[in-house]
Amino acid sequence: MTTRVRRSQERLVFYYKARDTATTVKRSSVQRAAKALGMDETGFLHLAAAALVRGLRGGAGSAGKPEDSGRLTDAQLLAIRSMEPQDVEPTRSFLALLGK
Repeated sequence: MTTRVRRSQERLVFYYKARDTATTVKRSSVQRAAKALGMDETGFLHLAAAALVRGLRGGAGSAGKPEDSGRLTDAQLLAIRSMEPQDVEPTRSFLALLGK
């Protein structure tokens, strides 16, 4: 006989790391952030994962990229080009990348 597991009962083991990096967190960092938001660690991890998923999807309230407003106008291109230094020579290594 097999036991069916409801989706709400599925488990994921989360291993904390020894230090905070761009892709890992220490338990004390999660505890501190969760406490600041008035949550427990599990709630905070759910919130963080949900925010990341929304951001990747570009959903409401996400930090996804803004909607594209189309091509730059001639005036915008001129303004950008006027900010470029005019007296800079490309380096040999840069030219080598271009195959020149």
